[in-house]
Amino acid sequence: MSASTTPTVYDVAEAAGVSTASVSRFFRSPDKVRPATQEAIRKAVETLGYIPSGLARGLAERHSGVVGMYSFSGHEPDELAMPERLDENEVPLVRESSTSPRLYPLFADEVLRGVELECTVRGLPLAVGWQKLDSGGVALDEIARRVDGLVVLPHVMSESALVHLARTKPIVLVAQFPEDPMVMSSVTVNNNAGMRRLVEHLIEDHGYRSFWFAGPVDDYDRYARHTGFLHALEAAGLAAPDGIVLDGTTGRSDAREAVAALLADKAGRPRLPEAIVCANDQTALGVLEGLTGAGVRVPEEVAVTGFDGIDAGRFMQPGLTTVRQPMDLLGRVAVELLSKRMAEVPSACEHRVLPVQVLLRESCGCAP
Repeated sequence: MSASTTPTVYDVAEAAGVSTASVSRFFRSPDKVRPATQEAIRKAVETLGYIPSGLARGLAERHSGVVGMYSFSGHEPDELAMPERLDENEVPLVRESSTSPRLYPLFADEVLRGVELECTVRGLPLAVGWQKLDSGGVALDEIARRVDGLVVLPHVMSESALVHLARTKPIVLVAQFPEDPMVMSSVTVNNNAGMRRLVEHLIEDHGYRSFWFAGPVDDYDRYARHTGFLHALEAAGLAAPDGIVLDGTTGRSDAREAVAALLADKAGRPRLPEAIVCANDQTALGVLEGLTGAGVRVPEEVAVTGFDGIDAGRFMQPGLTTVRQPMDLLGRVAVELLSKRMAEVPSACEHRVLPVQVLLRESCGCAP
């Protein structure tokens, strides 16, 4: 090694007369290294001025040490276009007129924030990939082959494909529970209890008796929310609505347009319920915009609620009543579980359920 070359794990191993695996084990689990070997490695490190690198240690053992996160992209179509660029010397005066906030950070953004935080704490490199709503985007295989473990959010690939991938590397599912809990770990929230408590509030504190459930129920989390909704109605002796409105919507824009179309049809316009309970906040924001755009007052004529707790709900007029899930904590716990699975001796799969909170705002009729 020349004086200008940064020392590597191979240099340390050669100087200490040990294998690169022993050097890696010294930094990761020193209690598993014999005292004489510890002393030889310590002297080599001091002499060479070696600074351990998680990635370098992993490469020496044919591992990268990199955590991967693969997620759906929930961004709205109008958010994906590049904004108009002004001349650098032009400083326009802009009067803000829209009351509709930008939707980011979204659920996936908040989970990613938690993943980033926990990777920072643990000194783990992170690679991120996204799948667009049209199934385009970075292929999962492109991320998977570069990492030692994956945090996966819903809607990115089939369960059978995930099981196949889990045979080659650890996977932790976020916001979904695996069909085979012995193959993958998972972290979710108490969707059923959170939605049930929200609907109980609407029934007991506001006296609402007629409801719609709006939004898709095509995944584990949203199905559990719909189930909690039905349980609350049943416990109160109220009839469940026929079907689910806006079942095919995937975000704010779809929900807004669907509600606008529903209300624009004078002949076929249904009678609105007293409360519309939405599967997630993005659907709820679209419902709010569609209702107010048609002149329907919220909550005076119909209450609206969501589920997630994204920041945009705070800034709506009226503010959105919702169930807040700890999105950043979902990400942090996912990395915690994945780290265990990526360890030298992988642990068994774990499944965590995190608590939620009901946030009361004006859209359900609560005072500001």
